[in-house]
Formats: sequence, C-alpha cells, structure tokens
Amino acid sequence: MTNGPEISDAVVEHLGGRPLVLRATPRHGCCGGRALVPVAEPGPPSDPAAYLRTEVGPVTCFVDPRLDDERHAWRVELVGFGRWRRLQLEGAHGIDPEGPAEDREADDVSEEHHDA
Repeated sequence: MTNGPEISDAVVEHLGGRPLVLRATPRHGCCGGRALVPVAEPGPPSDPAAYLRTEVGPVTCFVDPRLDDERHAWRVELVGFGRWRRLQLEGAHGIDPEGPAEDREADDVSEEHHDA
C-alpha cells in the first residue's frame, strides 16, 4: 500500500463516472457490542456537506470525517465476480462509537478526582 489513497482500475470502471462514498456504518455484535465499520459505496452521499471531498484520479470521493485519519492510507478494490461484485475498503479501521479510548480514560480519571 502506498502513502496516499488508491482506487483500483476495476473500481473506476465499475463506478462509471459516479462518485464514491467512504463512510462509517454501525454494526452490532452478538453480545451487545457496537462498532462503526468503514464501508465504500458507489454514488453521492445524501448530505455532501457532511463529508470531506477529495479527488483520487478520475473519481470524486466523499469521505466521512470520522475516517479522516485513515483517508490517506486506504485502498478501494472490486471483489467477487459477475453480479456479486462489491467494493471493498482496505486500510481503514473500525471506529469505537464512544470515541478514542484515551479520551474515555481521561474522562474516567477526571470523574474519579471529582468524586474524591
């Protein structure tokens, strides 16, 4: 993987001039857990103003701001065959819906000191 975002030639062909949306979507686990999982989807977002816009080759990409830290390291591929082909986003990681762990730890420490 290179340092910048990448979109394979197969994805460019598959999109046929349509934009690409990279967003975080909530997924629920079997034991009540939840994570925001990055996905790639063809077409424009419902609210383009809520996304960061970037150009990768001939493709206009709308990137969820929560994925901004990962934006420069991701790659979108087309996987599968025939009508079962789908976009696959590599290099972006799931996001904890409660925010970064270090932020939660700082909140826990400040609450402990506040209670003392």
